[in-house]
Amino acid sequence: MISFEIRFLTRVLIYGLAILFMTGSLFYSRYLATKLEEKERKDIQLYAEATKLIGPFDVKEEDLFTFIADIPTRLMGDEDDDKLTIPVILVGENEEIGEAQVRNIKLSEDSVKRSAQLQKYLEEFDEANEPIVIEFTEGRFQYIHYGESFLLKQLRWFPFAQLLLAFVFIGVVFAGFAIAKRNEQNRVWVGLAKETAHQLGTPVSSLMAWIEFLKLRMETRPEEQELIEEMEKDVKRLEDIAERFSKIGSQPELIEVSLKEVLDRSANYIRKRMTSGGSIKLHVNNNLPTESMLHVNPQLFDWVIENLLKNALDAIRTREGSITIQAGEKGRNFFIEVKDTGKGIPKSHFKKVFEPGFTTKKRGWGLGLSLTKRIIENYHQGKIFVKSSEVGKGTTFRILLPKL
Repeated sequence: MISFEIRFLTRVLIYGLAILFMTGSLFYSRYLATKLEEKERKDIQLYAEATKLIGPFDVKEEDLFTFIADIPTRLMGDEDDDKLTIPVILVGENEEIGEAQVRNIKLSEDSVKRSAQLQKYLEEFDEANEPIVIEFTEGRFQYIHYGESFLLKQLRWFPFAQLLLAFVFIGVVFAGFAIAKRNEQNRVWVGLAKETAHQLGTPVSSLMAWIEFLKLRMETRPEEQELIEEMEKDVKRLEDIAERFSKIGSQPELIEVSLKEVLDRSANYIRKRMTSGGSIKLHVNNNLPTESMLHVNPQLFDWVIENLLKNALDAIRTREGSITIQAGEKGRNFFIEVKDTGKGIPKSHFKKVFEPGFTTKKRGWGLGLSLTKRIIENYHQGKIFVKSSEVGKGTTFRILLPKL
């Protein structure tokens, strides 16, 4: 088993490497984007200087106009590589825009849509880059509005993609550690349960033998037989508990049992062992027909009900109170509720009460509800949760189990 210190150091190392890689990658991506941005601006400036040397052109001078329009392609990337080309719009002093003055931009053939698209591109370009002015002579000038190549846009968004991947990576690592920790805890609980079952086996067998001996000695004293029978029931209960612990970690056999029989059996066992002298009442309200059957493992499911009833008894701090078991149907499920008039649970602890080790008792391991949840959800495909609770007034636990 890997020690806590090694797991902690491994986690810190992985997170540290992830952060270091992410930071270095972000800075390098930013560096590349800055360099490419500088190169594209130099290309546009070179294009502006070339255009100025050739001189002002008129939209009617088709040959000269086409020659100048080809300059961006030669200066700013291969015309077959759309990722390297820079979108450019030339605007004259009279705000005219000819067809050949728009480079590397796809526009609609409809004049109205085309005009709207051009205006949108001009606004977008001006937000990204300050227009360059080409002044030919006094009163004769042009503005070069230009955007960013597809490659530059990719580089600008790439850091965000890296951040997303980094968070996904950290999330996967975190989930991996959580699963490993949970699996390790599972192995601990399974080992503890099986060892407990093994340790209980010998004294339980011995007690059974002593009870048989007492039966023989007390045959002439019938008034003592009832006490021996109760002792025998308790020892048999210990035997059942050992068997329950031995089943943890293995897939238990599920059989059909009567819900009424399960609830009555657990209630009768707890009722006889309530503190004498008090007035705590235990009620069973089964609203299901007698033939309603559950698909459960009897030993483990009895444990679940008994554990909830014992928790309810512990929650009632006074000598007066009540515990109610309610059973019924809800959609495709049977439900079982255990309600007490005890101290209640704060809402912030509704989920914590099922965590291993969580307890509000002075004595106890805090494993009862954790094992109860595992039995219900892992072995019986059901659900258990705190339906309601109010501090000082009581708590209601609800179990949902699928119908056969």
